[in-house]
Amino acid sequence: MMSGVQFIEVYHASERKNTHMAIPESTLVIGHRNPDMDAIASAVGYAWYLNQVHQGGYSAGRTGQVNAQTEYALQRFSMDAPALVTDVRARVADVVELMNALQKGQTILEACQNIAHTRRAAPIIDESNKPVGLLSGAGLFANLVDALSSASVLALAKEFDRAAETAVDENNVILDGEEFIQDVIRQVLRADQDDFIVIDRDGRYIGLSRKSALLTPPRRQVVLVDHNEMAQAVPGLEEAEVVEVLDHHRMSAMPTSVPIRFTIEPVGSCSTLVTERALERHLVFPAGMAGLLLSGILSDTLIFRSPTATPRDHAAAAHLGQMAGLYGVEATRTESDAAISIYGQALLEAGAGLGMRPANEIINTDIKFYEVGGLNAGIAQVEVTDFREIANRSGELRAALNEMVESQKLALALLMITDVVRGNSRLMMAGQSSVVTALPYAHIEDDVLDAPGLMSRKKQLLPVVLAALSQSL
Repeated sequence: MMSGVQFIEVYHASERKNTHMAIPESTLVIGHRNPDMDAIASAVGYAWYLNQVHQGGYSAGRTGQVNAQTEYALQRFSMDAPALVTDVRARVADVVELMNALQKGQTILEACQNIAHTRRAAPIIDESNKPVGLLSGAGLFANLVDALSSASVLALAKEFDRAAETAVDENNVILDGEEFIQDVIRQVLRADQDDFIVIDRDGRYIGLSRKSALLTPPRRQVVLVDHNEMAQAVPGLEEAEVVEVLDHHRMSAMPTSVPIRFTIEPVGSCSTLVTERALERHLVFPAGMAGLLLSGILSDTLIFRSPTATPRDHAAAAHLGQMAGLYGVEATRTESDAAISIYGQALLEAGAGLGMRPANEIINTDIKFYEVGGLNAGIAQVEVTDFREIANRSGELRAALNEMVESQKLALALLMITDVVRGNSRLMMAGQSSVVTALPYAHIEDDVLDAPGLMSRKKQLLPVVLAALSQSL
């Protein structure tokens, strides 16, 4: 199905059907690019919560492929990943109207009846539902003017009986429903026509779009979870309307046209905030969804070992563990903690390790970009169970980091390799020497730093990197 519009049947001119403008069907709830476990879980959980509170109208999405850890949680709790959303800019299909079409071979008289009924141009299609052309009122009159000025009724009857496709307007612009409106707007403005045939990806007719609608397209409404920075958001967000933000990261400037609900709380996981909202209203998540939210908390807090973990994360996880069926209502605190810990360890191990994945995939699976005074940095994180994994892959990883610095014009590309068993990290990097030397960690090699006790990119590493960038201005 195409974004923002449903496929339709094509009707003959004699069959009446109300027109309908297609607009995005729901408010999108979505996490950051290169989504981690928490971004997926909080999007799914918060969309469910908002649907309970507001009686529908919200759908979860993801901006990128799920990682191995998330895939493990989805399978463990029999859940599907949310829909992949690669861009939220308005598409031509978002302003399509489901207009009746004439079949090739129908007459000019039937075209007249169609135009008189709809007050719009008449699209003509063949037996495969592919457009033959568009017949406007002006074009129709131009074809009939000689017969209308003739005294011969027979000549006029002959014209009315002619096939409608023989009178279609020349140089009609046909638009692909999947195209972004901003990519076709110049073509639309140059065209003389007021109506445009719209086709699907297979070239089949799906409706008409008015020039006026293309000039003032609808804006997709979006709720952001687990981030609040444009650089990390779904592409095209500048053309959408952010209606709410729910996050646990540092605050970034994000302009909005009207006041919105903007919530940032100092907890270890956005899934915690989603859970607290539901608990406040005495809502119980479905078991699978509770399992995903629990996974989001355990992943982001590294089973509460990260310095970002708070008592609120512990409390939310305890509720979710029971909802997910990890233990019963009669379980003791010791039993519930043990069940959560066992599952959490399996979750972290599922996503840990470099394996045979290409170096570019390792770096890009979980990376976030930041900017200070015009200097840009990318900080990626990967989890392992033993630093010995690095030795055989160090050359590839260095090459990938250097390539990223060049291709994306970064002052720093950094890979944070975290040992989830021992709670330490190694930092592998490429970039400007002034930024690298400003990082206060011991050098193991020229481009590898030792960072004992470092587990949180957000709370521990990011402030240090931002300070190093500031020093290099």
